[in-house]
Amino acid sequence: MKKIATILLLIMMSTMLVTGCSSSKNPSGLYLSNCPDNMNGMGKKYFVNNLKNGNYEVEFSAKEYEYGILKKEHKLYESSIEHNGKNNILKIGVIDGNEIGSYYLKSIINDTESTGYNLDFLKEGYNTGIALSILNKNKSFDLDNEVAIALYSIGGENRNTSSLNIDEEFEISNNNLKDLVVYIKLHKTS
Repeated sequence: MKKIATILLLIMMSTMLVTGCSSSKNPSGLYLSNCPDNMNGMGKKYFVNNLKNGNYEVEFSAKEYEYGILKKEHKLYESSIEHNGKNNILKIGVIDGNEIGSYYLKSIINDTESTGYNLDFLKEGYNTGIALSILNKNKSFDLDNEVAIALYSIGGENRNTSSLNIDEEFEISNNNLKDLVVYIKLHKTS
């Protein structure tokens, strides 16, 4: 009897530990994963996993840094969507204008591209060279919190362009002339 009580106690403790950890780190259970769609331009698509059915506001924003100092913030695109996914997955992404002479950054929701947001950053990057950092592994996030999905970088004078690992928490360094971090944020409205 004592052996059974010990086993039950261990099971209860491990259940409480697992439940407590998962709810404190990522209560919504949302995470981004790789979408293998081909892109005609410089960008990336992801799947938002575990998204419950309902109405959402989806916001794409960007923060532009020069030698590590925040210079500009941009609201790239905002949309209201109704999500009725059978498999609780939403496709999101970002891509440059991918047309010659276009300096637009386009947001993607499912397979629909926004009209784009004109950025001098892209014009400068195309003239000097631009690097893209993307998520390489699944990334957990919560509703109403920004999550980085892409980082465009332009190298400093006489320096190579430094990329950053946006899979983890990161800080913009002063290595690059300019960095543009693209974020998404989801807010459930009903």
